[in-house]
Amino acid sequence: MLASPVPVPCPEPVLFSPTLEQLLTCYPRTPEAEERLRELHALLTSARPQAPLAARLTWLEELARWLQTPGATPSRRGRLAPVESPGSARLRLLVEVLGEAPAWCEALRDVLASVLAETSALTLFTEPGLSAGRGLLGDAVTRLGQRLVPPAPDERNLSQWVWRLFPGMEGQAWLDEVSEEQVVALCALLRTSVFAPLTEAVEDAVLVLAARASALGLASDVLARLPPGPLEHSPFVRLPRACEALRLEVRAGAQGSTVERRREACAEAIAGCRAAAQRVLRHMDAHAVGTDLVYRLEQLGHALDRLESLLWLLAPDRARATPGAALRLLSSLVDAHARERSVAALVRSSVRCISRRIFEHTGEVGRHYIATTQDEYHRMVSAAAGGGLLTAGTAAFKLAITFAALPLFFEGLAAATNYALGFLLIQLLGFTLATKQPSMTAAALAASLDVKAGDKGMHSLVQQLACITRSQLASVFGNLGAVVATVTCVGLVFQALRGQPLLEASEAEYVVRSLHPFKSGTLLFAALTGVLLWCSSVFGGWLENWVHYQRLPEALARHPGLRCLLGEARAKWLGEALARHACGLGANVSLGLLLGMTPAVCRFFGLSMDVRHVTLSAGTLAFAGTALGPERLLEPAFLWAVVGILAVGVINLAVSFSLGLSAAVRARGLEPVSFPRLAGAVLAGGLRSLSDFVLPPVTLLPAPPPSSRYSVRSAARPRSAPRGGDGLHAMPLTTSRTPPSTHHPSR
Repeated sequence: MLASPVPVPCPEPVLFSPTLEQLLTCYPRTPEAEERLRELHALLTSARPQAPLAARLTWLEELARWLQTPGATPSRRGRLAPVESPGSARLRLLVEVLGEAPAWCEALRDVLASVLAETSALTLFTEPGLSAGRGLLGDAVTRLGQRLVPPAPDERNLSQWVWRLFPGMEGQAWLDEVSEEQVVALCALLRTSVFAPLTEAVEDAVLVLAARASALGLASDVLARLPPGPLEHSPFVRLPRACEALRLEVRAGAQGSTVERRREACAEAIAGCRAAAQRVLRHMDAHAVGTDLVYRLEQLGHALDRLESLLWLLAPDRARATPGAALRLLSSLVDAHARERSVAALVRSSVRCISRRIFEHTGEVGRHYIATTQDEYHRMVSAAAGGGLLTAGTAAFKLAITFAALPLFFEGLAAATNYALGFLLIQLLGFTLATKQPSMTAAALAASLDVKAGDKGMHSLVQQLACITRSQLASVFGNLGAVVATVTCVGLVFQALRGQPLLEASEAEYVVRSLHPFKSGTLLFAALTGVLLWCSSVFGGWLENWVHYQRLPEALARHPGLRCLLGEARAKWLGEALARHACGLGANVSLGLLLGMTPAVCRFFGLSMDVRHVTLSAGTLAFAGTALGPERLLEPAFLWAVVGILAVGVINLAVSFSLGLSAAVRARGLEPVSFPRLAGAVLAGGLRSLSDFVLPPVTLLPAPPPSSRYSVRSAARPRSAPRGGDGLHAMPLTTSRTPPSTHHPSR
């Protein structure tokens, strides 16, 4: 075995730059040690405090790159290898070498002091991750512009060099894992006077951030959602005053209880600002959400976080902890700079709150489409039949528009108008359309997917799924049965009166060919229609939120012109009607525009895309069947078209439901139940549980009084009733406190 090396004492500290051989005497002569020390020796000997600013900054960038490069780092000879993170190893080596070479330490101190004195660090503390008051749209445009055209370099701006010293996630990771002990040792070698320019920048940044937070909190839409009171008592007014008082005390050299009292005043003002922001958010949750206001409140929270960090650096309670706090602040600044470059992250964080509000309201509407009793089930079928009856007229106008050979734009506009008017008429008359339900019932289901109550919770979830499924099937069968029967009767009556069918034979054959599931794009068009159905429900929820956020019902009720024209009572009724029907109005009009204009826009760009709505497609196929005659209804082409209609219905509902469910789950921040667990809970009930997904609910008979002449057995639960007694008649599991629905399904 090789003998252990005899420790060689390191030479005493020298006042000149040591040679590489002198450094190597302190560390084991290994290839890794020689390479690390040679690199460090070359860096430290090239330090030039009198060089131009750009050269000094470039040298600091090279030193930072060397510190962050992974690799083996030697330990001093005669000492055990310290237990340290990879990010701290080279920093420890630098501190050791600087401690043995005061000349190099002095050179590094002069370079760093001159750079900090000749650059401005104000934007470093006030800009990363914080808005300059441009708002959501302004910041999104600014970020997009910076991605396309980076800002011009400014060597006097320290922040641009900091991003180069610690690039991206790698730089932040190094800052997070570096040893605080080594940072404290390095700062002790460099002395406090070097960082005097940073202290002044911190003081200025405190004033800027306090004023910015005050301006965000004193905006009119923020004050309108806070309890009324004297403005001088507002924490947003007290915050800048408290921060300025603390800054003046620190600058005057005050210590002890005086600084502590000023620090507590700042902390109290910041806590008050946070509490006020939370009250505004709760007000929006209860009424309506504004995307730009949510974004500004998020920026207010970030500004307060940054202000707290800077106030601690301005007046620390422990001087030795200052380097560690500064290191954590620098890491957060690098992280904020990396995140602020993403436009998608900006939009995602800003629409989270409004999307939750949209899907919560959509879920409230969706609960009206869930039939939990026999009466509600029968009303659902009746409303769906009425919707199918009206859809027959929409299908007839659709065929007339299709074969009218109108110009492309006017064909799309006419189709959109036809769809929108038909859907609005269905809503106003209290009917329902099956394809509008899945995205809304999915939002109602989303709140029940985070099941944490064991088997009982899973059983309730299965019951709600059964209610949704059979309600959806009732609407589909009601729509299809009514539209096919109505179209057939109208077609036969029209043919008997005119002596010829409504469609020509070639037109009817074209309709049949267009619905073939494999020889046409029917399946793809059905999936596209499912996406459009979901988009219309999102737009309806957004319009409802926007109407309440802008307080349009109150504005219409008090509009002088409307009150003069319609009268006070009718103007108030108009505002209330808008509040009730805003969601349906937005969903129906947007769906009509999407279904009508999407094919026209796609064909304008050379894409042969179309839409396939199951109820409308069933109506057009029924018109084609009456034109072709009963002898051709059993031909393979027509039977394949019927199969295509069934496939269109399944795809319409599945795509719309899945999109609505996934979006609502993400908006609520829930963790959905795994499919195998849900399937096991469904199959555990056997055929009786599966029948609940198809058959209408069974009304349970009330138990007879004790004096009844019937036996106890005669009042027992029917065999066809689901497990759990009246479980299917209970309100579905949601986070809402809305009572069980007794409204018409079309609401």
